[in-house]
Amino acid sequence: MRRECGVATVSALVVGVLLLVLGVVGWQLAELIGLRHEARAAADLAALAGSQASVEGEDGCEAAREVARENDAILADCRMDADVATVTARAESPRWWGGRWAVEQRARAAPVSYLER
Repeated sequence: MRRECGVATVSALVVGVLLLVLGVVGWQLAELIGLRHEARAAADLAALAGSQASVEGEDGCEAAREVARENDAILADCRMDADVATVTARAESPRWWGGRWAVEQRARAAPVSYLER
C-alpha cells in the first residue's frame, strides 16, 4: 500500500502539464491562422488600391505598399500589368519562443472596366 502513495498526485500533474502544452499549441495555431487571414486581407486591399491608383494615373505599387503598411503587412512583391495589380503581402508574427512566423499571400485586382459586358 505504501508504494501507491502519491500516484494520484503525479498522474494529475502529468495530465495538467499535457493540457497546458496542448493549450499553448492550440493558441499558437489559432494565432497562425489569424496571421494568414491578416496577410490575405492586406493583399486583397493592396491589390485593389494599386489597381485604383493606376486607373487614376498614379503609381499603383506605391499605393499598394501604403495600404499594406496600414494593414500591418509588408508588400513583398508588386507587379502592374496596365491597370491590373498583382501583389504579394507578407505578415509577420510577434516573437514566439525565440522565433517568428511569416505568411505571404497573393492577390490580383483589375478595374471594373476589364469585365466583359
